[in-house]
Amino acid sequence: MLVVGLLSAGLVALLYLNTAIAENSFRMHALQQRTAALNLQEQQLQREIDDLEAPGALSVNARKMGMVPAGNPAFIRLPDGKVLGVPTPAKAPPPPPAPKPTPTPTGSPTAKASPTPAASPAVP
Repeated sequence: MLVVGLLSAGLVALLYLNTAIAENSFRMHALQQRTAALNLQEQQLQREIDDLEAPGALSVNARKMGMVPAGNPAFIRLPDGKVLGVPTPAKAPPPPPAPKPTPTPTGSPTAKASPTPAASPAVP
């Protein structure tokens, strides 16, 4: 009886361990899928950041905000306080010319297409 009891207890313990391992395996698989999805999202967001940080995109966005390219800078040498160069202020480029309105002809009325009559069957 003692041996049968020990064997039964060992089988129950083995079954419990196997079930716990299988459960953890499913949990690990789900976490790996989530990690892969988050890595993909991170790569997409990094690509978007890289696109927005490109010099062309920065220039376009800066112009949309009203910024203009800087003029010639001047530098201050810290040990003696001497100003090197002549600073010039940045100047906004002139706005593009407004588009000219196209004249519309006033003498010609607009012609409407008349509906075509339905074809009648031929009578012999």
